[in-house]
Amino acid sequence: MLGVGLIIVVIIGAYLMVAYNRLFGMRNRVKESFATIEAHLQNRFEALTEVAEMVITYATHERETLALVHRMRAGLRDHQFPVEKLTRYVKMEKYLHTINVQADHYPELKASDKYIKLQRSINILEENLSISRRIYNANVTSYNTMISAFPNLLFAETVGFKSEILLKMEGAKRADVNWTVS
Repeated sequence: MLGVGLIIVVIIGAYLMVAYNRLFGMRNRVKESFATIEAHLQNRFEALTEVAEMVITYATHERETLALVHRMRAGLRDHQFPVEKLTRYVKMEKYLHTINVQADHYPELKASDKYIKLQRSINILEENLSISRRIYNANVTSYNTMISAFPNLLFAETVGFKSEILLKMEGAKRADVNWTVS
């Protein structure tokens, strides 16, 4: 009887170790995919800032808005939660968008090669951001499913695996970031 009990304990221990390692790997993929989203947001922010700076050469009264955006960017911190970071990026991009709308009033600016290249770059970044968001959500869904499935749900939260949030974001055109918890 002792031998059977020992075998059961070894099997349960092995299962817990394998499950823990899988959950750990899945959580790291979620973090990695969020880091990719953040990198795309940063690149898009920089491209939008460059366009805004081009517009400012034509519309000097927008300098204050750009200065505000730079102060907001300085407030980004690595230890912020993903929700906080994404909300900050969206707010900054809303301000930049108001400056970029001013470009419509300057046909000579819109015709410049640099402006056209920046707009193409921004479109590519938007596509990359959309792809990254889908990858992130797929990773979060797999991770959340794994920690919610029996028997993992019996120990996952106890050892620090918590449900992650799905991201629904349609870029700078959206007024804010919408989140759903699964």
